[in-house]
Amino acid sequence: MSTSTSSFRSVPPQEPDLASFGFGSFQEYRLWCLCHGYSDGLSISQADLPQPAGAYEGRRALHDTEARRLAIRRTVAGVVERSDAFDALDNSDAGRNALLDLMLHTNRYMDVLKTKLLSREVGRHRELSYGLVALALHHDRWIRPVESWISPLPTQGSPRREDQFSSLVRHLVARYEVPQFMDRVWFEGAGERGREHRKWFIDVASGRSIRTMDTPIRLTRRMAHLFMRGAYPKGGLEQNMRWAQIIAMGGSFAQANAILRTRMGRRFEDDDFWSTVVLFIANNPMLDPTWIGPIVDYIHAMRSVPTQVQAESEITQGPPRQPHLTMKGRSATKLLGQVEAWHELLNREDGVAFQHWRQSGLSNLELVEETSQLGKVRWTVRELLSSQELAAEGRAMNHCVVSYSDQCAAGDTAIWSICAHREAQPENVLTAALDTRRQTVTEVRGRYNMVPNKRPASAQGRAQERAGYMALLQRANVVLNQWIKREGLQRD
Repeated sequence: MSTSTSSFRSVPPQEPDLASFGFGSFQEYRLWCLCHGYSDGLSISQADLPQPAGAYEGRRALHDTEARRLAIRRTVAGVVERSDAFDALDNSDAGRNALLDLMLHTNRYMDVLKTKLLSREVGRHRELSYGLVALALHHDRWIRPVESWISPLPTQGSPRREDQFSSLVRHLVARYEVPQFMDRVWFEGAGERGREHRKWFIDVASGRSIRTMDTPIRLTRRMAHLFMRGAYPKGGLEQNMRWAQIIAMGGSFAQANAILRTRMGRRFEDDDFWSTVVLFIANNPMLDPTWIGPIVDYIHAMRSVPTQVQAESEITQGPPRQPHLTMKGRSATKLLGQVEAWHELLNREDGVAFQHWRQSGLSNLELVEETSQLGKVRWTVRELLSSQELAAEGRAMNHCVVSYSDQCAAGDTAIWSICAHREAQPENVLTAALDTRRQTVTEVRGRYNMVPNKRPASAQGRAQERAGYMALLQRANVVLNQWIKREGLQRD
């Protein structure tokens, strides 16, 4: 900077000015400004800028103090209480050393001990340290030194933590492009599934084709191409494989969204069979997408769910009703009739084997509100805790929620009923399924499998619409979202 100028008030600094204060590039200068609270980098006096000697050391974020660095050392060493993210390091001295270097350097740009959740782009994971620990455990696959990483610039405001993490992981392990949705694998824990997914990430980053890996869905070249484009950014690795499979087989975006809201968006075993279900749906483009969930539930129940018979106080299990069910030669019209008949059978109380289960640990909700459209309504969000309660919900709503009995008894799923109380009898308005492992609401259905914010396609749904049910359905969806937010859940 020339001696006659006290600040960059009119134009951005030029390279000679930057170099005189030890900045190697305008990017480094902008990052220093952001770390020190200057939004535009123009109105800064000479006194505010770092001195030429040791200028790099001066470009630390305000939180990157010696006390904070000592806290990082104590956390990595296990001297202070840590989150369970660090447990995987207990038998790895090399991993612990790599994590220390990683955290000390990246703390220049982002507070690595902050527990703020990352956004949906990387998955709503706990804290950044989960991803940093996983990176440290793969230190033997790093292709560049962590000390040479510089935080990316934002388009406006401060850099987003998910963008910083994406940049960091690619700096350390990537020679080739990797879709951003795959960043979620670094937050999947220390189990076998997470380790395998991180290996896929590194292999893709090294230039290997995803088709050469032992993936749960057998990918064609077209599917692999769609997968690498990251066509389903709000989903994880397997969800994007399923999305790519559906679209490559000729399915529509509406069909893909509907399929991913079913168990096929959460379970990926036996894909040789389930790929034929995808093809069947893709080959029936006029099929109302709201029927896809019930169809998938029906096929799974017929083919895989053991039959249950209650004899006195004991429940015995038999084989599934149709263990060799195939999609070959099936008619969509006939299949829909079978699904409806199955619903009627399920919802008959005498045909349901009694099961009950523990509460999921989440709280029920009750609130009273008054709107111009509905008047005064007392809303309840209540967990259903037995197969008989599921059957009653299914009869009231004309859907097959009782088919979730086994999943609820196993603790994998929790079902919630949203009711409106306007008169003496409550009105069942909406049913929600919660994946308890992911703490995510995965399925939301109204009467006759109607979906909030979408006009019904079935005759029964249109009759409900004429009777004024849509206003209740839309408001119940708002109440459900309030409950989801209160309980800290996600909604798929």
